[in-house]
Amino acid sequence: MPEKRTAIDSTPMVEVSGLKKYFAVRRKGLFQKPGQVRAVDGVGFSILKGHCLGLVGESGSGKTTVARSILRLIEPDAGRISVGGTLVSKLDRGELRRFRRNMQIVFQDPFGSLNPRMTIGKILGEPLKIHTSLSKNDVRERVAMLLDMVGLSGEHSDRYPHEFSGGQRQRIGIARAIALDPGFIILDEPVSALDVSIQAQILNLLSDLRGRLDLTYLFVAHDLSVVEHISDTIAVMYLGRIVEESPRAGLYRKPLHPYTQSLIKSIPEKKPVKHGFNVLRGEIPSPENPPPGCYFHPRCPRVMEICREEYPAMRPCAGARVACHLY
Repeated sequence: MPEKRTAIDSTPMVEVSGLKKYFAVRRKGLFQKPGQVRAVDGVGFSILKGHCLGLVGESGSGKTTVARSILRLIEPDAGRISVGGTLVSKLDRGELRRFRRNMQIVFQDPFGSLNPRMTIGKILGEPLKIHTSLSKNDVRERVAMLLDMVGLSGEHSDRYPHEFSGGQRQRIGIARAIALDPGFIILDEPVSALDVSIQAQILNLLSDLRGRLDLTYLFVAHDLSVVEHISDTIAVMYLGRIVEESPRAGLYRKPLHPYTQSLIKSIPEKKPVKHGFNVLRGEIPSPENPPPGCYFHPRCPRVMEICREEYPAMRPCAGARVACHLY
């Protein structure tokens, strides 16, 4: 696989606007109407070519639903999705199948995402056989090259997933994601199931591959300390919506939204941010029945009366974007 070293430019690789995904909930009583879980409710962002956007938030905030909706592994209810100038949201099934070689995903569970009945060589060779016209020898050579790129050996191609450690299995998942030379990869909590020392190795590998292959990442995580080391921009989600989007340095130096401030304060052994907030208390509300006004107001230490009545619009502030009545 030839290495690409294209300079990072200002061309958007990914553009998402008005993305929505609601899930129906069965009615609890005979005369009750079916409910709706607003998993993703009007999310929008863009990722520049060669950049990494970190998408963070608590469990239940809708991060993974956003990621899978972009790839249409889950069909979104509304919204515009563009990847590399192609409107993914408008592709029919056949067009989407052919275009999927340009956008890939690395899943959270490195063992559950690999077929236990297939050898690593077959797992990595399968997408090459489906989407390319390579001969068997060429496929075998490409598989060996992919394994070498992620820090494994071509000798590993005859082994099965259960013969590898968790970190090695995630390297195999990454090799599969880059097999077809995509431009955009979604990383869905790729290190959350790994030990801390292994997390650092995988993050370094992902950073190295991004530079070598000119990749664009959407990095989904619940841990702000993880995305700090790989992301150029960070978007913070809360209850299906983005509440703050900021360049990495600005977000950690001066977070704007009270939710972001509380998340940063909760990072272990992080230098305290001088905003005087206590660690966030309470749990994220149900997306089936979100609170009126700003969704965060029941947990916000700086809540105002308008917060209980009106959801704040996303507006620019200090080089970032924030949805908060404080600005």
